[in-house]
Amino acid sequence: MPDRLPSSSIPAPAAAVTDTGWVDYVHAPVFILNAAEQRVERSNAALRRLLPEGLPDGPTPLATIIGAGAAEAILAFLDPAQHDEARRSLSVIAETGSGPRRFILHLAPLPTPDHWAVTVDEHTLFFEPGSDGEAGSEATFRRIIQALPIGIDLFDPSWRGIFFNGYSDELYQYDPYHDTEHHEWFERAFPDADERAEAQEKWRAAQGAIERDPSEPQHLEWRVLCRDGQYRTLHNMMSKIGTHYAFIYWDISEQRRLEDELRRLATTDVLTGLANRRRFFETGEALFAEDAEATPVSLLLLALDRFKALNDTFGHHRGDEALVAVARLATEALRPGELAARFGGEEFALLLSCDQAEAETRAESLRCAIAACRLPGPGGAMVLSTSIGLATRNADSPSLHQLIEHADRALYAAKHGGRNRVVVHQAAD
Repeated sequence: MPDRLPSSSIPAPAAAVTDTGWVDYVHAPVFILNAAEQRVERSNAALRRLLPEGLPDGPTPLATIIGAGAAEAILAFLDPAQHDEARRSLSVIAETGSGPRRFILHLAPLPTPDHWAVTVDEHTLFFEPGSDGEAGSEATFRRIIQALPIGIDLFDPSWRGIFFNGYSDELYQYDPYHDTEHHEWFERAFPDADERAEAQEKWRAAQGAIERDPSEPQHLEWRVLCRDGQYRTLHNMMSKIGTHYAFIYWDISEQRRLEDELRRLATTDVLTGLANRRRFFETGEALFAEDAEATPVSLLLLALDRFKALNDTFGHHRGDEALVAVARLATEALRPGELAARFGGEEFALLLSCDQAEAETRAESLRCAIAACRLPGPGGAMVLSTSIGLATRNADSPSLHQLIEHADRALYAAKHGGRNRVVVHQAAD
């Protein structure tokens, strides 16, 4: 008989488990579990090197060997009412000589009823402890991995999780039974079914790509629900190292928030909070790229009447108040999918998804709302009014620039026709 047997070649006793001497020839950490009595009948030297010092050599309660939490998890896993015979592996946090560690355990039934051979997957051990009585390289390595401010998940060739570092565990709150198979993790991280399906599709695509070219890491980005109930945006990198897989990720929520804020500032008028001229043209061009018959588009160009006189009479600060008030009323006049923008100075533009008749009715309603607005303050209340030019997309205005030109002509006519009125482009002609 050789001195050691490979960890994957655990011989099964022929008769009864009372002959357990074979465990000493197994290289991987292994113990014989009496599930009915909830105790370890025998363990080998490889396992004892991992466990806290001073444990009894003989039969010992399972909780004493690996900790109460791990013992409870194993016994629940073996409960006949819950145990799936097709699954013989689980993940637990066990008490060891170097502190709590995550073990992947493989369980094999023995001929004696309620007895199991339990093997610790060697891929979860990384390094052996030092022989000088101290934790050695293993503990140092684990402290580094656990302290990194990024998530590190390691998977075996079958994509079963074999290691999750502290950042990962704190972020996601892994489940010891199912997370090695990913099913429940996806349900918790993506409560929305559509988002979950999209994330799973990205995951499968990355898996396929990494198999086709293991030298090229795959990158994913998704927004996940975390342990603390907050959503975070994570950047994920999937790599294949030999036969195993590494999934490394970090939180980029703040970076994406800042990018979104910069984009918002680049397309938003600072004073009124409306879209600026740049965003108006981006949105308008997109609308004109759609089918004209399916998407009616009307444009209102409106300007505060005698705005220079308002500034001269009440001051520029009050003039800004007037612009903000008009912006608020314009926003209230919008429907979902429509846009209000500050076009420049005292001019505003509204892109409406409706035909000319409806747009004229809505323009008149907005004009009346602005005319009814009173802004009290030093120097007396400001009374506002606006002139509005209206144009609707048709054969004469097939482009956004032509539509703007037509609405601008109507606005000019409204101003020179006495102000505080709505003029439609056809009338202006």
